[in-house]
Amino acid sequence: MKKKILLGALSLLMTLGISAGTKQSWTDVDYVGDGIVGHKLDIHVPDDGAKKHKVVVLIYGSAWFSNNAKAMAFKELGEPLLDAGFAVVSINHRASTEAIFPAQINDVKAAIRFVRGNAEKYGLDVSFIGITGYSSGGHLSSLAGTTNGVNTKKFGKYKVDIEGTLGSYTKESSRVDAVVDWFGPIDMSRMERCETYKDKNSPEAVLLGGPSAEKQEMVKAMNPMSYIDSKDPMFLVIHGNTDPVVPYCQSEYFSKALKDCGRLNDFITVPNGNHGPVTFNANTFQRMTDFFRQQAGMGAKRLPQPSALNIRNKTYPRVLSDNRVEFCVKAPEAKKVQVDLGKLYDMKRSDDGTWTCITEPQTEGFHYYVLVIDGVRVADPDSQSFYGCSMMTSGIEIPYPANKASWYQLKADVPHGAVSRVRYQSKVTGQWKNIFVYTPAGYSESKQPYPVLYLQHGGGEDEQGWTNQGLTDVILDNLIAEGKAVPMVVAMMDGNAQDFTSELLKDGIPLIEQRYHVKKTAEGRALAGLSMGGIQTLNTVTLHPELFTYVGVFSSGWFKHPQPFMANSSGEAYFAKLKARTDRYNKQLKEFFITMGGEEDIAYENCQAMTERFAAMGLNFSYYETPGGHTWPVWRESLYYFAQKLFR
Repeated sequence: MKKKILLGALSLLMTLGISAGTKQSWTDVDYVGDGIVGHKLDIHVPDDGAKKHKVVVLIYGSAWFSNNAKAMAFKELGEPLLDAGFAVVSINHRASTEAIFPAQINDVKAAIRFVRGNAEKYGLDVSFIGITGYSSGGHLSSLAGTTNGVNTKKFGKYKVDIEGTLGSYTKESSRVDAVVDWFGPIDMSRMERCETYKDKNSPEAVLLGGPSAEKQEMVKAMNPMSYIDSKDPMFLVIHGNTDPVVPYCQSEYFSKALKDCGRLNDFITVPNGNHGPVTFNANTFQRMTDFFRQQAGMGAKRLPQPSALNIRNKTYPRVLSDNRVEFCVKAPEAKKVQVDLGKLYDMKRSDDGTWTCITEPQTEGFHYYVLVIDGVRVADPDSQSFYGCSMMTSGIEIPYPANKASWYQLKADVPHGAVSRVRYQSKVTGQWKNIFVYTPAGYSESKQPYPVLYLQHGGGEDEQGWTNQGLTDVILDNLIAEGKAVPMVVAMMDGNAQDFTSELLKDGIPLIEQRYHVKKTAEGRALAGLSMGGIQTLNTVTLHPELFTYVGVFSSGWFKHPQPFMANSSGEAYFAKLKARTDRYNKQLKEFFITMGGEEDIAYENCQAMTERFAAMGLNFSYYETPGGHTWPVWRESLYYFAQKLFR
């Protein structure tokens, strides 16, 4: 939530209004500037409980002045700044059709002085004032930064009085402390494409000002490269290299001049970035706010970001900087809306039928969630859907910390394998079923036999789980590329079966060994599973230890107490077999890897009881525990470590 303070002045008399929760519409109010009459200024303040906020001035491009366009423009750049903890001053620098750049820079400077002079009244911390703008607003932002030390300049009949005419203001009052220029046309007198721009003999094309020599002189002089000084603030310049409006080379030249003077923090080139939409993206927004926070002496803060699992162009749900999740659902006819994210959260309704809520911080990685609308549990139409909890649910992805993020990221410089779906008719049940098969990069070109990991999902899920929710192919691609895992095939069957062991032995293994060039000995086979799949793994390996050399059991274990829904759920018959021939199992299994999601894992008690019995009988196993409970983040990490142990 953000608050907006609408500021105006007539003879320096102020009007204050607050529109809580209104992010995309507002009323312009006049204030007195140094240039044309009727200049507009709004101040938006984050509603985060802080008493004062440091300031960033935002200047729109020349085409964004209807209310709807302004709303869209503010949403693009203003809201990320608010989310980063800054008060945002938005300026309409083209309040009149007669507005020209000398008058506009006067108005920008006057607005900065106005904010600085009224900081206490509106809760602003003006120890830092940054400025940013795009297109013509970027040009003005750069002028505001590079003319910090300029007193008075006259362009033809147009006088730019940087010191101002309001009371006893000094040039220090209009100072800015950091600048972000988004694809601003730096040299307004030359707007050819970059190829001809570099030709010093090419004719100049005057974009603004008309044919008169006086106006040409004025337009040429309004070039921030004319004023760069080592005392200027630091700059961040952002430009798309396919901008069809402002030549990319303008930012290249400007950045070089800033760098030569020690005033360039960075020049961000957006590949295939155009004049706006593509260049405005999560990465550039984060880079902008990181830069301003750094220059303002503030700590790093991750911006709210749409979940990576949202469908295209959907903003919600979004993950906040502290891993809380903000949900937003449009359901005007609903009486009650909740989000079930392992815990029920009541949503609040706004006047337009939009329901919102913010959850507690969530742990890293993938989580299921569903909407509960008037008691009916449904998947969120703004999210991708996943089969889990025995229904189609929605999913949200919480960003990983830096030390784990690379484990689960798609990387351009990593060779990628492939995941295929194979349909087959089960010899056990006669049903048509699917098996998903991961083959590593280079598999098609290679004739060597690969080892196979048979990897099983949990209860209420299916054969798609380990690729869709578990990111098996991404994990294996990255590990293999780093030399941390042996290239292997991974086969993922549907474990929803009355007799999984029979289906694995009569359907799964024969199919893989017939269709893929894989090893057909125990030394080339591993079996692992999570939760229900872990019990299936335990059962199968206990009965057929001769078929496998590597075993993984994630968040699982035979039940400490018998369960009515599963025959022999306590595993007593299997414990008896293991105890009777412990030496044989120890000799056969090179790795028996058991993992848990900490004490909050629902299988924790069962697993501890099981491993105590394993230890008592002398059965060799290794154990790994990580916080996270009975969730996919835990199982991804289990696979990450298990895969590194296989087939060595």
